[in-house]
Amino acid sequence: MVVLKFLSEHLVLFVIISLLVVVNFANPRLANGYNVLLYIIQLPENENAILVEKKTQTFFLITNADNNLAEVFQVPCSTGEIGGVKLRSGDKKTPEGIYFVKDEYEDKYLTPVYGKKAFPIDYPNFLDTRDGKNGSAIWIHGTNKMLKPMDSNGCIALENKNVVRLSDYVTLDSTPVILVEEINGHDSRDIVEKQRSQIHEFLNRWTMALETGTYQDYLSFYSSSYLPQIDFWRHWLKARQRFATRNERVSITHENMGIYFYNDTFVVLFDQLATLEKQKVLAGKRKLFLAKEDGIYKIVGDVYQRIPVALDKNGSPLIGSLEIVFDPQLKEKRITQTVRSWLAAWSTKDMKKYASFYTDRFYSDGMNKRQWVDRKKRISQKYSYINVTGNHFKVRQKKDTCVVEFLQTYESSGFVAKGKKQLKLIKTGGSWKIFQESWKKK
Repeated sequence: MVVLKFLSEHLVLFVIISLLVVVNFANPRLANGYNVLLYIIQLPENENAILVEKKTQTFFLITNADNNLAEVFQVPCSTGEIGGVKLRSGDKKTPEGIYFVKDEYEDKYLTPVYGKKAFPIDYPNFLDTRDGKNGSAIWIHGTNKMLKPMDSNGCIALENKNVVRLSDYVTLDSTPVILVEEINGHDSRDIVEKQRSQIHEFLNRWTMALETGTYQDYLSFYSSSYLPQIDFWRHWLKARQRFATRNERVSITHENMGIYFYNDTFVVLFDQLATLEKQKVLAGKRKLFLAKEDGIYKIVGDVYQRIPVALDKNGSPLIGSLEIVFDPQLKEKRITQTVRSWLAAWSTKDMKKYASFYTDRFYSDGMNKRQWVDRKKRISQKYSYINVTGNHFKVRQKKDTCVVEFLQTYESSGFVAKGKKQLKLIKTGGSWKIFQESWKKK
C-alpha cells in the first residue's frame, strides 16, 4: 500500500509537471490562433508577422505554417519609457498600429546603443500622418546593455541574441509589425473567415472597376473623406482605350496578400500585377487601408509600399508597368536597372537583398542558390569593402527569359578584376530573377 501510495503521489506530480510544461510551451494565449486572429486576418504563405504587446513587454514572432498561424518564439522586449500611443517626435512613446519592416542594418553601421542589428519600420504610416502624428526612426533593434522594461526612446529593443535571430524571418516591405497595448479578445474564427472572404470579394470588385468600370464605379470603393488621385484615372482611361483599339484587355491581379487589423482599420498589402499580351509585370507592392462605413468597406488610404526600380516613381506604377509591355526600350531599361540593383546589393554587402535577385532554380559552377549565396557571404565577410560596377550592357530578350552581358569591374580590399559578366534571367511573378551566372576575365 505504501508503494502504491508513493507511485500514485508521484504520478499525480508527474501529470501536473507535464501539464505545466505543455502550457508553457504552447502558450494558450496564442495557441491555434487565439487572439492573434484578431490582428492577423491573413498571412501570406511562408511569411512571418511580428506582434508586440506593450503591456507585458512581450515580442511574438508568428508564422504561416500550412495555412495555420503558429508561434515561432516569444521573447521579452523593451518599448518606450513613457506609456501610451506615440503622437509626436521626442515623446518617448512607442506607436500602436500596423507597420512594416523597411530596412536591415548590421552592427558595423550602428552606434552601440542599437546593439547587433536594427530593423527600421515605416512609422509614421499614412494613417499616422493623416491624424497629425509625427516623429521618425522607430526601429526594432538590439541592445548592448541589460534589457529593462519600458527603457527605450520609443523603439522596440530586444536582447542581441534575439534581434540577430530575427534576421532569418524578416522580409523587407512585407513582414508586418503589429504594435498593441494589450492582446484582447478570444478565438473568433468564424468572424475572421467572414472578414477575409468579404475583403477578398471587395478587392475583386475594386479590380473589376479598374479593368472595365467607369470613374464613378472606381470612386465608389473609396471613402468620401479620402479622394484618390484624379490624374491617375484620366491617364489610366487613356491607357485602357489604347489597349482596347488593339482588341486587348488589361488584367490586374494580386498575389502574396496579407490582411491585418487594428483599431477598426484593416491594412491589406499585396503585390499588384498587370497582364497584357500574356506578359505579367509587377506594378508594385500596394497597401490599402480599409474601414467600414455604415457596414460597407471603404478605402480610406491607398499607397504603394514599394515600387520597382524601373518604374517612374512620379507617375502611376500601374500605368508604367503596362508601358513596359509596349515599349521594348522600357523593357530593356527595367532589366538593366534590376541588374544595377543587384550590383548595388553586392557592393553594400546586403546579402539578404542580394539573395532576393536569384530564383530558387539557380545553378552555376556546380552550386545551387543556397551554396552560391553562402559562398558570397563568406567573401563579403573576408573583405572590408566591395565595389562592383557594370557598363556596356547588352540585353537579349525572349518571351520570359533574357541574357544580359556587360563589362564588370570588381574591386575589394584584397582583389581587383575586370571581365565579361553574363547573367541569364527568367521572369518570375512579374520580376526578373537570375537563374544562371558566368564570368570571363578580360
